[in-house]
Amino acid sequence: MKKFAALTLSALIFGSGFLGAGGSGFAEGDSLKKFESLGKGDVKVVQGKGQKGPPTFVSGILSENFSKGNAKNAKAFLSEHEELFHVKNAEESLTEVRVTEDELGMTHVRLQQTKKGIPVDRNELNVHFNEDNSITAVNGNFDPELEELDINTTPAVNRNTALETAKRDVIAPEYVDFQTSELIIYPFEADYHLAYRINLEFHSATPGNWYVYVDAHTGEVIDRFDAMTGLGNFSDILDLEEITEQPQASAAQVKAKNEKAQEKRNELRGARGKGIGTTGVQKLMDISHGPDEDGGRTFYLADHSTSDMDGIFTYNMQNTSNQMWLYENDSASWKDVEYSGDSSSWEVVGQGPAVDAHSNSRIVYDYFLENHGRNSLDDQGMAIESRVHYWREYNNAFWSNGLAMMTYGDGDGQQFIPLAALDVTAHEMVHGITHYNGGLRYRFETGAINEAYSDTFGSIIDDRSWDVGEDIMGEAWLADGRTALRSSEDPGKFPVNQAYWAYSVDGEGRYPAHMEEYYFLPGNMDNGGVHINCTILQHSAYLVSEEYGMGREVVADTWYRAYDYLHFDATFAEFREAILQSATDLYGEDSEEYDAFLGAFDDIGLYEGWSLEENHRDPLW
Repeated sequence: MKKFAALTLSALIFGSGFLGAGGSGFAEGDSLKKFESLGKGDVKVVQGKGQKGPPTFVSGILSENFSKGNAKNAKAFLSEHEELFHVKNAEESLTEVRVTEDELGMTHVRLQQTKKGIPVDRNELNVHFNEDNSITAVNGNFDPELEELDINTTPAVNRNTALETAKRDVIAPEYVDFQTSELIIYPFEADYHLAYRINLEFHSATPGNWYVYVDAHTGEVIDRFDAMTGLGNFSDILDLEEITEQPQASAAQVKAKNEKAQEKRNELRGARGKGIGTTGVQKLMDISHGPDEDGGRTFYLADHSTSDMDGIFTYNMQNTSNQMWLYENDSASWKDVEYSGDSSSWEVVGQGPAVDAHSNSRIVYDYFLENHGRNSLDDQGMAIESRVHYWREYNNAFWSNGLAMMTYGDGDGQQFIPLAALDVTAHEMVHGITHYNGGLRYRFETGAINEAYSDTFGSIIDDRSWDVGEDIMGEAWLADGRTALRSSEDPGKFPVNQAYWAYSVDGEGRYPAHMEEYYFLPGNMDNGGVHINCTILQHSAYLVSEEYGMGREVVADTWYRAYDYLHFDATFAEFREAILQSATDLYGEDSEEYDAFLGAFDDIGLYEGWSLEENHRDPLW
């Protein structure tokens, strides 16, 4: 493994040989001299992949105080320091995505690289101002070559044609639950394409959340990947079967029924209820009631108890893949089902999974509100919606970006029992939080960071252990000694799917705990290892909390803050810097908390500047 020493301003000033694009040394850059002249400490510079383009992370006191932390001043700063950040025309090449202020008074500006007004896929820059509006960090991706290229940005293929091409390419069913398309510049295999980025999400046939890139000049498919996030893309441990059900009604009828189910929730009055979850635990819940056709009352899993958000609603799909009803009962108690392990019972619509999904959604919502000041998944009070009893004996659970819902299968009783346990619910809802925090591309390193966030917060909220999935394991796996899906404490105690063993460091196929064990998977296998390599980062969280004694709260606060320092295509090396910068913001660089995170990264072998290219390992067979 290659280990890179930290580069500080003092090292750079005295000629480290650390070069930017075009061959000019950073030591000769006026920007670094100006940073030094501020006299406010060292400046850290971390270079990107192959030293192409600007550094991926620069931190320290980088400017005098601006009048305000905003996109205008961020662009002005980047323009002033063109030779370091390689942004020649910030006003034309960068578009504001969002500006947020945090609890420390810092302002975080996210900028999207564009070409002739068209966004460049993958490329975002973040500029961070402290409470005095001085810039303290710049990080992200920017491709300076694009500024020099003359790209034809007029499509020859129309959007509808590209959409139909994408549907054929992924064998989409007739009814697609959610679809969007956007014209972008797509860097791919050392070339730049004007392309339609088409997102197709469907939940019948083989469920998928596909991103398909169709060349807007030739009409050919350039690239594609399935971004169905969640605990439940179990290709890493389980071969999944296709859902063969076809819609039982037309697309228009399905849409009308689903909309009616959601309309009903707004006509109800609040009540208190109780139920028994899948594992037999009794739970109190906020629910609602309304009149039924016979003049009585019907109770629904609809929680309107928090005025600052739009409610928590749980829907019953009644073992279909495409229809849902607001979950209802003839009393305020849901008590009739406790799963016993007879796999045939999973064919029956029971109440336990709905009790779990509904009550656990409230727990996760309350956790983020009370500990991080976050009001629901989007931080704007959006409704939290869950669907249970998806398909029949379905061994899966997932978050839907398009529908903005969590969906839970019932399991087959052998591999899984119903999947709406607390850590699973937290896992899926954190995928939603990640999505609304700007997203992390669901591929390779970035996708593994995405999964690590969900698993880590799952273990923080359900704090009985550092394992994920203890309450959803079915009889067959329990008999084989598999008591959970993954472990952050001891990742290697569980094996991955045998199809991946050739890519493990020793052929034994354990989940990795160290960068030397990283799985260099192709993109068509678990999206490049998103459910496998995540355990390396999760293990660092466990080490900070337990081995270094900082506790779960320090991990949670630091990881949550690090969202502001990540971007859509962040690498493991950038994740490391995001966590360390967040620890610096919260506790100081001389703190024991910072030392714990730094020590944990050393323990897992995630050194500064780690890259896939420098450390690649071929499969064993």
